[in-house]
Amino acid sequence: AGDQNLFTSLYPTLSQQLPREPMEWRRSYGRAPKMIHLESNFVQFKEELLPKEGNKALLTFPFLHIYWTECCDTELYKTTVKDDITKWQNVLKAHSSVDWLIVVVESDAKKKNKTNILPRTSIVDKIRNDFCNKQSDRCVVLSDPLKDSSRSQESWNAFLTKLRTLLLMSFTKNLGKFEDDMRTLREKRTEPGWSFCEYFMVQEELAFVFEMLQQFEDALVQYDELDALFSQYVVNFGAGGKCL
Repeated sequence: AGDQNLFTSLYPTLSQQLPREPMEWRRSYGRAPKMIHLESNFVQFKEELLPKEGNKALLTFPFLHIYWTECCDTELYKTTVKDDITKWQNVLKAHSSVDWLIVVVESDAKKKNKTNILPRTSIVDKIRNDFCNKQSDRCVVLSDPLKDSSRSQESWNAFLTKLRTLLLMSFTKNLGKFEDDMRTLREKRTEPGWSFCEYFMVQEELAFVFEMLQQFEDALVQYDELDALFSQYVVNFGAGGKCL
């Protein structure tokens, strides 16, 4: 969300550098941590993309929402950017989406062309005061990202570390909820109207997720469980029970 032209200018560098460094992925249930590389698909913010109640999909809605701005003008922030961020956050709250990040891009070249600017970091302070409350880490600064300098690279590295951390946190939380919902659905398999075909699609999506993360053993486990469940249904059907 936010300044689409700004994001477009930074996207090639972002998509190239994001998966470069691995992240340690820790999950619950005593599973051993694993090192994974994060690759993300960035899409323009639209309310219709947000998950709805009862949505069992995991791959079709965004996990982390990012607002981009390079505003350094006092009046522009008051009259435009603040209202835009407010509307964005209100939509997220309406859909119970709590995973977000605001990125303020600072450019010395842009500041030189402005006369009515706030002192350095003041826009960031205002955004943190207006929107972040006790989550001041949800507003980060990206300094001169298109410059070839050590300051620019340090800024990129700090931003990428924050982005990877938030992406992994959000993904792990959503994955855990998806697995809980899947288990609940599986436990209803003896109830009238339960469909193995519908359930298959849910657990297969989980397998796709593990495959995307190159966790192939975990992906195979999903198919093994589906095979065992299907075999049991075949046995039940042979004994005069219900199949599928």
